[in-house]
Amino acid sequence: MPRGKSDYSTVKRPAYLSLADIAYNALIEAIINQEFAPGSPVSIDSLARQLNMSNTPVREALMRVNGEGLVAQKTNRGFVVADILTSQQMHQLFDVRHTLELHALSGVVVSRKDIETLQGLLEEMSKSKDGAVYSDYKDYLQHDNQFHRSLVSLSGNQFLLKAWEDLHVHLHLSRLYTGVGLFDRGDSNTEHQAIVDALQQNDNLQVLSLISQHIKRVSKRMETFLAG
Repeated sequence: MPRGKSDYSTVKRPAYLSLADIAYNALIEAIINQEFAPGSPVSIDSLARQLNMSNTPVREALMRVNGEGLVAQKTNRGFVVADILTSQQMHQLFDVRHTLELHALSGVVVSRKDIETLQGLLEEMSKSKDGAVYSDYKDYLQHDNQFHRSLVSLSGNQFLLKAWEDLHVHLHLSRLYTGVGLFDRGDSNTEHQAIVDALQQNDNLQVLSLISQHIKRVSKRMETFLAG
């Protein structure tokens, strides 16, 4: 680069977090790490004092978490932490996920850029830390969520994508890893790579078979964990 010229491509604006975002992140971590136990009340006033902010952003964060199914709003009781999904509920969640992801991938044609995006997410997952608390494995699950969201996005159907996002699968999964870590990480990584390889070969029947097997296997691993 010639002297005297600035490389503005290296300048990145830091991520901006509103007070509601900060409250949301704090709530998510506390719920997933079970610092707020299932069934316990969540006080807006107490949270606002603890986070040194007004009630408004805390209430906004709680409504967002309520929409994701991690808290519930009870008449005359305010918000309480939602129970962890039962084995049956987890099976039902994955049954819907299976339907949506298979439909999304039926007949898709992927570009080289799509493959690079998916492969990049797999590489990030392999670098992610492991551990027994949410801050340890958060990066892995966020990349896992982005991986599957990218697969569903290949459909080009925004309504289908919204339906998939509204399941909040990875948030529910996060609550199961607390205290034990990513007990199925190796299996999931292998299954993900096989899906990307089949996409690269434009073998749609194999893609559908592999994504079906992957979702059913993850579901079975989670149901077995919950039953234990």
